[in-house]
Amino acid sequence: MIYEDIKKRIEFLKKKINLWNYEYYALSSPTISDEEFDLALKELIDLEKQHPELISEDSPTKRVGGYISNFFLKYEHVLPMLSLSNQYSYEEIIKFDANICKDLKKNLDIEYCVEPKIDGISISLIYENGILKHAITRGDGKFGEDILENVKTIRNIPLNLNVDHKRLEIRGEIFMSIDVFNELNKNLQGNEKFSNPRNAASGAVKNLNSSVTATRKLEMLAYSIPDDNTIEKMNIITQFDVLNKLKEFGFKTPSNTSIVIGAKGIIDYIEKIKNIKNNFIFPMDGIVIKVNNINLYESIGTTSKFPKWATAYKFPPEIVTTKMLDIIQSIGRTGKVTYVAKLSPVNICGTIVSSATLHNAEYIKENDIRIGDIVKVFKAGEIIPKVIGPVLSERKNDLAVFTPISKCPFCGSLLEKQNNEIDQYCTNIACPERIIFSLVHFCSKECFDISDLSEKNIKKLYEKKIINKIQDLYCLDEKKDLIIKNDFKIKEKMFNKIWQSIQNSKNKSLEKLLFSIGIRHIGEATSRVLAEHFRNMDNLINANFEELSNLNDIGETVANSIINFFHNSDNLELINELKKNNVNMNYISNVDESILEKESIYYRKNVVVTGSFELSRYEIKNILKSKYDVNISENVTKNTNFLIVGENPGTKLEKANKLKIKIVTEKIW
Repeated sequence: MIYEDIKKRIEFLKKKINLWNYEYYALSSPTISDEEFDLALKELIDLEKQHPELISEDSPTKRVGGYISNFFLKYEHVLPMLSLSNQYSYEEIIKFDANICKDLKKNLDIEYCVEPKIDGISISLIYENGILKHAITRGDGKFGEDILENVKTIRNIPLNLNVDHKRLEIRGEIFMSIDVFNELNKNLQGNEKFSNPRNAASGAVKNLNSSVTATRKLEMLAYSIPDDNTIEKMNIITQFDVLNKLKEFGFKTPSNTSIVIGAKGIIDYIEKIKNIKNNFIFPMDGIVIKVNNINLYESIGTTSKFPKWATAYKFPPEIVTTKMLDIIQSIGRTGKVTYVAKLSPVNICGTIVSSATLHNAEYIKENDIRIGDIVKVFKAGEIIPKVIGPVLSERKNDLAVFTPISKCPFCGSLLEKQNNEIDQYCTNIACPERIIFSLVHFCSKECFDISDLSEKNIKKLYEKKIINKIQDLYCLDEKKDLIIKNDFKIKEKMFNKIWQSIQNSKNKSLEKLLFSIGIRHIGEATSRVLAEHFRNMDNLINANFEELSNLNDIGETVANSIINFFHNSDNLELINELKKNNVNMNYISNVDESILEKESIYYRKNVVVTGSFELSRYEIKNILKSKYDVNISENVTKNTNFLIVGENPGTKLEKANKLKIKIVTEKIW
């Protein structure tokens, strides 16, 4: 066969195999036998081996796997990958619908697109000029990991699209079908078995060897094109249109999707799906509810964590009964006391549970829960085991009423309640349990990512007085010989790895530091707001109550918590010690400082963008960030400095006019 004929044959085989994959995985309607498919794929593999220069990025042979990674690269989501709020009752569904009507100032029935909720792993696919270039996990919503080589092995994900978009983002859920999961577990023993399909799928997509991923027979359901400008160019008006467009592209979308009207329509749909939920091939844990008209999203808005125009209804949890063996207490990094039930082991939603939260002493008292009771247990959100209450008909007469503790079980300090809260707190900042868990939190992946230093080793190092507080981590090299010689099971190679992680942590941006040091009421999202506004630690330390409480997402309680934290001498000592060890105290932006227009009136101002433009929304935001380092918000508030308005603006323009915010109509990018 001459070279040109080989090229033509490769192209022919690629097109046919991609078509067969689409028919099999997206349409569930194969037109050839497995044997014919395998022969064609084998021929393509052989031809590409003979002519590696003819292998393209979108070749079906990429699905076989074989790429082995040492790590996955971080990737910043251009559009935040928000999760959904959860509803657990029909009353909450009615309230969700009422809030939508209130936000739209319309007393009418809203049209919703309702879809089965896949219990899988969220993924964002980035196509550049039609070729799949990135596959990004949710991560923390702002940054995810690029697992492209693994995702390429999933056969119902198109490797190329016939589109004229320079950049196209598609989001969906990767899952393992229930049949595949059951077959996989058949071949595993004891502790090797996976507890549920989601865990099996998660382990597969994050495996460093893509060949392993390829063997797990994962699938994807697509449900979103997140960029509103892309949607506008496609003349898409509704979420139902989005799903139809995704089908046109060759993606599989959730089955049994419907259009319903108002809260009653949602509830009727839930009742229908409840009766058939066990018939679905994919694991599902509820229903996704989205306002169908995409043009209304901007008016409805978002919070820092969730879109307000969508939510998820979670099916009622599986409730089991078991015996309560004991009640123990734990102390968290803030000193909060949590009561925990020790249970006779029981299977809930595919996992063996032997402990569950009892929240606080008031919860135990209100529900009259006693040691020795037979109790009802479920998994809140199908994740955290929780005791509902006792089965009174099975209670023995001699069970004593539980008495809450009054002293910290770890340091003996009297427990206190703060600001009329129902929780008890150990206020002793030298409490060993508080210190251990503040260290664990500081080192966690979500914080300073010193993940090579495990919770078990942190406890051992604390018990041996090698580390007593956070700042001691940065002097750990001085104790290297002592650590290696002691029975910590940390040898030199492992120590060097830990020490390198500690050194790397010095370069984290300010928001990571704020979340890591454990300021009460300060989570990841609020840490980012503070870091972007104040830019460095000293500015934040010197901020007054008014300046703090005027920020987006910062209320009176949070502002007081920040001020109280920095008025504590021990906390200031921690900051100063970290400074001495060269831990970064500044906000690190991805913006190139050398090209910023610092004299501009837009420089580092709070900006909201509304309406449609020639450029896509993400392109505009990127340019504004790179030129002026603006703080871009989704919602107009009294702290907004400028509202940039395009064609067909929503209610944000009306709100900005009421608040007398400067309106910008000219192109400033």
